[in-house]
Amino acid sequence: MTDTTLRRTDAVNAGEPPAAPPQADPAHADLARERYRRERIAHWDALADRGDTVRGAAAYYHRRLAEVYRFLIPPGQRILELGCGRGDLLAALQPAEGVGVDFSPAMVAQARERHPEMRFVLGDVHSLDAVLSGTYDAIILSDLVNDLWDVQGVLEHVRALAAPGTRVVVNTYSRLWEPALALAERLGLAQPVLYQNWLTPDDVANLLHLTGFEVIRRWQEVVWPVTTPLVDRLCNRYLVRLWPFRHLGLANFLLARPAPQEAVEEPAEEPLVSVVVAARNEA
Repeated sequence: MTDTTLRRTDAVNAGEPPAAPPQADPAHADLARERYRRERIAHWDALADRGDTVRGAAAYYHRRLAEVYRFLIPPGQRILELGCGRGDLLAALQPAEGVGVDFSPAMVAQARERHPEMRFVLGDVHSLDAVLSGTYDAIILSDLVNDLWDVQGVLEHVRALAAPGTRVVVNTYSRLWEPALALAERLGLAQPVLYQNWLTPDDVANLLHLTGFEVIRRWQEVVWPVTTPLVDRLCNRYLVRLWPFRHLGLANFLLARPAPQEAVEEPAEEPLVSVVVAARNEA
C-alpha cells in the first residue's frame, strides 16, 4: 500500500507550503490487482481439484441457499450467475437458459461436465463486457461480492446486462460470523476462503444504488447452519424471521431491480422571456 503520510520537513518549519503527498502508482495498482486475481484463481482451482469435499455445515448451508433462491426465482427463467463455481446453484433453479461465469478454469471444467445443458463461460466478472451480451431475467451474485477487487465496477457491468424487469439477488456472509467461520475452516467444516471484504448490507445497498439499482428487500437467512432434525428447520424457517434472531443470520440477502428512469419531458415549444425595466417617465 502506498504510504501517503505527510512528514514534517525543514521547509515546512520555515513556513513554506508542504509538498503534495505521493500519488499512487497506476502500474503498482495494476500489479496488485493481477496478483489478487491470480491468488484467487489458484485458490479455487485447488478447491476444484479436491473434488466433492463440501460436507458438514458447508453442505447444509449450500442446500439452504438453493432453497432460498428457488423461492425467489421460479423455474424457466433466463438466469446468469457470476462466480458460479461448479454450477450447482444455477442448476438447482432449473433455468430455461442458464449461464455461469467463473475465472477458475478447473471450476468451469467441472461445471461443464456436471451440467452440460447449461453454458459456462471462463472469464473475469470484472470484464463481463468481454464475454457476455444481452439481458437476463435474474442475475445472481452468491457469496461473491466479498471476494471482489472492484465491487462497484462489477455491479456496473451487471447493470448493463439487466433489463427493466431483471431481478438481481446478492447474498454475502455476515461479519458477525467471521470468527465462527474461521474456526469452521480450521476444523474442516467449511470451505477455506481467502481474505474477504466483509461488506455490510448497508455497504452493498449503497453500491447497488450508485450503479443504478433499487433495493426491494433486505433480510437474513441461516441462524443454525448444521443439519439437526427439527432444530434446523425451526431456526432457519421461523426464528430467523424474528427479532433478535434475524440479526444473527449467517447470510445477508439483498433483492434489487434496475432503478426506474425518471421521464424528462421536452418542452412543447421554445420558452418565451419578457424583460421589464422600470424607468421614470420624463415626459
